[in-house]
Amino acid sequence: MSTLKLMVMICLVLPVMAGFDNWSPTIGVKLTTPQKMCLSLGISGTSWGGLFGPDSGILIRLEPGLSGGKLHLGTRHTFSMALIPVLSMDICASVMYTWNNPWTGLQNDQTYVGGELQFGAHLLVVSAGLYRHFAGGDEGHTWAFSTGAGLGF
Repeated sequence: MSTLKLMVMICLVLPVMAGFDNWSPTIGVKLTTPQKMCLSLGISGTSWGGLFGPDSGILIRLEPGLSGGKLHLGTRHTFSMALIPVLSMDICASVMYTWNNPWTGLQNDQTYVGGELQFGAHLLVVSAGLYRHFAGGDEGHTWAFSTGAGLGF
């Protein structure tokens, strides 16, 4: 099974296995390295929150982009006001797969594993991650660094 197919399967199966009680969607659009532009879709074990207060839970997010894709599994910590998450922080273990000439000189069809942090304030999100080469023929890039910024919640 290809890495991309496995990433999609994990993203679809884990929320079903865990049940959907108090889960909320995550969505966003980011300009990011090495993926260029990506769409971020996921589900979080945090509810939309109460009138005022913190919440945390499991996070599963898939980020297909123009030049690669990522699967994130981790935790989301939010602070909500009037039922809307105002601040968020995601801490994730991640898998990244590249295609279509990614930025930063990475080769196509490479798999990287690592970790990524994402911070959100209102609709602005920024992310940074460090990845280690896991599979593929590009021995020249042992490590890959990812940064991104965009809109989402």
